[in-house]
Amino acid sequence: MGSLIRFCFAALMLLAIGSACWAQQASITGSVHDATGAVIPNATVTITSDQQGFSRQVTSNATGDYLVPGLPAGTYNITVKAPGFQQFVVKGLVLRVSDKARADASLTVGQASSEVTVAGTDVAQVQTESAELSGTITTKQINQLVLNGRNFTQLITLVPGVSNQTGQDEGTVGVYGSVQFSVNGGRTEYNNWELDGGDNMDNGSNTTLNSYPNVDAIAEVRVLTSNYGAQYGRNGSATIETITKSGTRDFHGDVFEFLRNDDFNARNFFQPTRPIYKKHDFGYTIGGPAYIPKLYNTSRQKTFFFFSEEWRKELVPGQTFYQPVPSNEERGGNFSDACPGPSCPVDPTTGQPFAGNIVPVAPQAQAMLPLIPAPNAGSGSNSFFNAAPAQQTNFREELIRVDENISDKQRFFYRFIHDS
Repeated sequence: MGSLIRFCFAALMLLAIGSACWAQQASITGSVHDATGAVIPNATVTITSDQQGFSRQVTSNATGDYLVPGLPAGTYNITVKAPGFQQFVVKGLVLRVSDKARADASLTVGQASSEVTVAGTDVAQVQTESAELSGTITTKQINQLVLNGRNFTQLITLVPGVSNQTGQDEGTVGVYGSVQFSVNGGRTEYNNWELDGGDNMDNGSNTTLNSYPNVDAIAEVRVLTSNYGAQYGRNGSATIETITKSGTRDFHGDVFEFLRNDDFNARNFFQPTRPIYKKHDFGYTIGGPAYIPKLYNTSRQKTFFFFSEEWRKELVPGQTFYQPVPSNEERGGNFSDACPGPSCPVDPTTGQPFAGNIVPVAPQAQAMLPLIPAPNAGSGSNSFFNAAPAQQTNFREELIRVDENISDKQRFFYRFIHDS
């Protein structure tokens, strides 16, 4: 009985994960017809991705339509073949995350050895397969735009209708990160944040995310603002789909460091010195095939990997303290500022004034005094400690992703992310 329960639980988990990941997948649809507009059934449509090393093949139905679902974002080639017609080829069709692209094929009578080639940039320019309103931040934009704080969520403000309500001029990550963005006037906590198709929202607070991937490890970010499908559940405002990079048949990677230092800062007019301010954000990424291409047939590559690691070392002014503390006289037992007069203060055990009006400092208090900072503002009973000491942050994050092309109809990917 226990084994059956575990099996059912595992099956339900796989179904839940599969349905979650399906939401981020793209699709290509279209119709196949001849020059007169007559539909061509049973045409063979092949979708290939050279960089990701896989292909899909479908057949047009009785009305000449075809659909290839479940495609990851990337660049694709489409080949359409039918007996008695020239091949129809679309090269370089770019699919964004959760895109629904349409690529119609018009076949010309002729030899199958001949082909008509169309550039992918001329295909699927207008979204006709869905009523959803959305915007996509591409890899090029992610790589070239400067983000103050290197928080990828700042990118969604590029999409019309998004208003930043975080109150952070410099984005932060981890538990101090904020995703308070209003989309088309919606409440900030009503957005859905998904990473590789899975829920990434900190559902305990609805104000931050479980993880903030390294910006250099993100492939695309898509913001669905309205009219999107029912597969995006949970909340009724925007859905933000983020996908991480995967390896390709070629090795790619980068090394980066972003530096801010008080050596570059000017002194505040009201401060005698420049406060300590040091920020280092550095790391690297690498991705490619899981084996050396020269030793294997590249057309049979099925396994790809991507790895990212990032560190943040920060020492910056933190909380400003302006707290009342004992004066220097009070630290020695002299409370005449708070209790003036010849008979003050009074020993509560005897009812008589302390000798010399000085309260003895007990050994326990002597041990605690070093823990209380000395005053540096005010005087007497109005003594304060005023400071903004530098606070240190050490952040590290690793991300690894493995993509496996099991067959022409089955793909698998595993992604693990950890930060500390």
